[in-house]
Amino acid sequence: MDQEIEIPCFFLCPISLDIMKDPVIVSTGITYDRDSIEKWLFTGKNNSCPVTKQVITETDLTPNHTLRRLIQSWCTLNISYGIERIATPKPLISKPEIEKLIKDSSSSYQNQVKCLKRLRQIVSENPTNKRCFEAAGVPEFLAKIVSRFIILYEYLNTCICNT
Repeated sequence: MDQEIEIPCFFLCPISLDIMKDPVIVSTGITYDRDSIEKWLFTGKNNSCPVTKQVITETDLTPNHTLRRLIQSWCTLNISYGIERIATPKPLISKPEIEKLIKDSSSSYQNQVKCLKRLRQIVSENPTNKRCFEAAGVPEFLAKIVSRFIILYEYLNTCICNT
């Protein structure tokens, strides 16, 4: 079927003009695709709603589950026109969850390795999780592990050279 299908305008992100995959509503009442509004806020160093120009923050982003379900249903109904169903996004990690993960890893080297693997998994699940890492102290945690490794390496190197 070469028939062109019209996409409902409220399914389109006002920034990217693409179908929203993870719609979020901001405090101004406007809905954007999460990826687009986060790029607007963080990459462009903007702090205002692109439509209303009112000040917003990253904490203003609330998932618009109803709109996401409507978009998913519409995609499913129009699959014969080549429209792909949009997957439900993975839930975001919270700052307390990351802080607990780091705290629980401090007891042993094995726990730190497990923690590092889990952090890598978390960051690959959702780009938004990267921003939560900084707030939860992940850079300091990683720096501590690297410095311990360097100290251990230098110690072992000295022992080997002195034998």
